[in-house]
Amino acid sequence: MPRLAAALLATALLTACSSGHHQDPMLIPAGSTGAAALSQPVTELDSLVRWVEKTTDECGDAEPATEEDLAEYLGPTRFPWYAEYVGSWATCAVRPYDKIGLVVFAPGAQAAFQRSWAAALKQGEARSNPDWAFGNGFAVTAGPLGVERLGLRYLMCEPGELPATGTVPSDVDGCVFAAVGHHE
Repeated sequence: MPRLAAALLATALLTACSSGHHQDPMLIPAGSTGAAALSQPVTELDSLVRWVEKTTDECGDAEPATEEDLAEYLGPTRFPWYAEYVGSWATCAVRPYDKIGLVVFAPGAQAAFQRSWAAALKQGEARSNPDWAFGNGFAVTAGPLGVERLGLRYLMCEPGELPATGTVPSDVDGCVFAAVGHHE
C-alpha cells in the first residue's frame, strides 16, 4: 500500500506544475513509475518531431539522421555510451541551440540504457548523469531545453545526491527521473 501511495504522489507531482507544458496531453503519464510515468509513449520519430515542433514553434528544419551523424554529433567519447540504445534520431534547431538531437529509443532499450548508465557510474566509467532529457521511449539531447521548455526529466543515478522532491522512480533501482532546474 505505501508503494501505491508513493506512486500516486509521484504522478500528482509530475502533473502539478503550473507551467503550460504540463497541460500538454503528451505529458500525461502512461504509468506510475519508470519511463511510463514521464509521458505518453513515443515509438515513431515523426511523432516526436511533430510534438517538439508544436510545443516550441520551432524545429521545422528537422532532418532524420544516420548512425554516422550520431557519432559525429556526440563525439568519440560519448557515442559508445548512447549509440546501441538509439532506434532512430533527427536533428533540428530550437533556440538557443543551433542543433539538438531528438532520439527515439530502440524497443526495450530505454530501460537497458538506464541499467547501463547506473552500472557505469558505480564502476567509475561515467562521472556524471546523462545530460539528455527523457520522456517515455524518447529523449532530447539538449537537457535544459527538454526540462524547461518541454517538461521532460533528467535521469539521475547513485552514487551522487538524488533530489529529495519532484522525482519519479526510474526503471532501475538507484535511479530517478527528476526535473532539476525546472521552475517548480
